[in-house]
Amino acid sequence: MALHYGTPSVVTIPTVLTERLMLRGWKAADLDPYAAMNADPETMRYLDGTFDRGGTERLVTHLIGMWAIRGHGMWAVEDRASGEFLGRAGTYFAQGWPGVEVAVSIRRDRWGQGLGTEAITAALDFGFAHLDVDELITATHQENTGMNTIARKLGMTFREIADVGPWKANNVHAISRVDWAARRIDEIRR
Repeated sequence: MALHYGTPSVVTIPTVLTERLMLRGWKAADLDPYAAMNADPETMRYLDGTFDRGGTERLVTHLIGMWAIRGHGMWAVEDRASGEFLGRAGTYFAQGWPGVEVAVSIRRDRWGQGLGTEAITAALDFGFAHLDVDELITATHQENTGMNTIARKLGMTFREIADVGPWKANNVHAISRVDWAARRIDEIRR
């Protein structure tokens, strides 16, 4: 039996550059630093607990697969100046989600520097430019001060408390395409 090969499938993950960040496709070199993040109890406090390198590898392959299946997903986040892996950010949607979500998780040693806000801003811009949705959401634990603050800072309004995936009683914030566009125009005028 002779095997004949066709053209290989390619998963296209666009690269997005912000002032300080590169949101890009995943590399094998990201697994160890991402596994270290996922093993940190404080980083994972609101994300259903820690997990090991094997769990991290399964998650990364899932996140890459979202790009192939849905045409959008989570990027690896890299510091543009140093090239360091900082976390993940982007869009996410799964069965039972109340909408397409924008989400971020940044390394704990880089919290408080506005990197999460910068990454979510890029995810919102990408989502509204490339997805056929009228709104984007974020779902976060009620006690996750960081993500709840980012949502409010970016003009997202509280919509409801909902169970999202395995997470119970999350704050769901949303912003419409129209409101996001108006916000971005206001930022340009300033």
